[in-house]
Amino acid sequence: MTSPTHPFFNTYGQRPLTLVRGEGLRVQDDQGRWYLDACTGIAVLALGHRHPAVVAAVQAQLDALWHASNLYGVPVQSSFAELLSDTFHGGAVFLCNSGAEANEAAIKLARKFWWRQGQPERVEILTAEHAFHGRTLMGLALTPKPAYRRGFGPLPGGVRSLPVADLAAAVSDRTAAVLIEPVQGEGGCRPVSELAAIRAACDATGALLITDEIQCGLGRTGQLHGAVRPDAVTLAKALGGGLPLGALVATRPDLHGVFQPGDHGSTFGGNPVACAAGHATLRTILDDNLADNCATQGQRLRAGLEGLGLRVTGEGLMLAAHLGRPAGPTMAALRDAGVLACPSGAEGVRFLPPFTIDSSATDEVVAAMAVAVEAAG
Repeated sequence: MTSPTHPFFNTYGQRPLTLVRGEGLRVQDDQGRWYLDACTGIAVLALGHRHPAVVAAVQAQLDALWHASNLYGVPVQSSFAELLSDTFHGGAVFLCNSGAEANEAAIKLARKFWWRQGQPERVEILTAEHAFHGRTLMGLALTPKPAYRRGFGPLPGGVRSLPVADLAAAVSDRTAAVLIEPVQGEGGCRPVSELAAIRAACDATGALLITDEIQCGLGRTGQLHGAVRPDAVTLAKALGGGLPLGALVATRPDLHGVFQPGDHGSTFGGNPVACAAGHATLRTILDDNLADNCATQGQRLRAGLEGLGLRVTGEGLMLAAHLGRPAGPTMAALRDAGVLACPSGAEGVRFLPPFTIDSSATDEVVAAMAVAVEAAG
């Protein structure tokens, strides 16, 4: 093992760029070069960089109150929770800081629900192969990728991960909940077509269906809600418009009273500044019908990438172009061509641009990808 030459733990390896400024769809490095940002901090900047509505909301809140803790009420926190509840079928809301924390809250909710039902033994959580649900120890227990788990055992028990096609048949009266991404992010932007069958199996046994929409949610896939309604949903990434913010929303009414005072909490969850950013972001997504733009531009991006002979998976503006070879050289060439994207496994390039992207910028991404594919051979 070698020590890094910087003061950080070496968790991210060598990073190819140092970014210093963002504006709209673009971001600038410390050498003055601008890039079209089709990674957006891994699906975070739904409205792009420094969107005026988010900037104004954050500045106003900074002038009022930065932090108060959840021992006291804060108006912006309440108004944001009300908007989030209205958006998700009148659900009960728990605010936190990240997707991993939202998933932790969801697992605690499921197990506490069955404990309150007099079935404390009903603790099993089912997840899917190729899932990603976070980096905490419970997150790793829910994420069946060996490379993420290696060296961190023992992990929390009571979790089983199965092929997606086998999940519905595995739901039983021992199952507390199924936790699943409607579109698997780290799993190659794979839409889960089996959701209706999993929903039916949960209905038959009473198990909860929890959708992890941390990466795919809030309209990125081209629709705000899927055809299958979950009992609870976890959100983060795009939710805070660039600031750390996560949420668990329980849409099923009999889940609303499960958590009682002292059952769960967070020091920074629902921070006023983050909630101001979240309210402005969600309000803009809804008012500007940005899910529709995700659908339209997603179709355009998919068509362009497929026109290059690439296999493309995903929905809306959550797409992966599969190369059939290591993606590193293509990612580097794409960066040289002026576009930032994310990896998707070892052989894929993932595109997660802002919901606000227009046709011209979408075509720019495709043109840069054409250059990158040819340059990488």
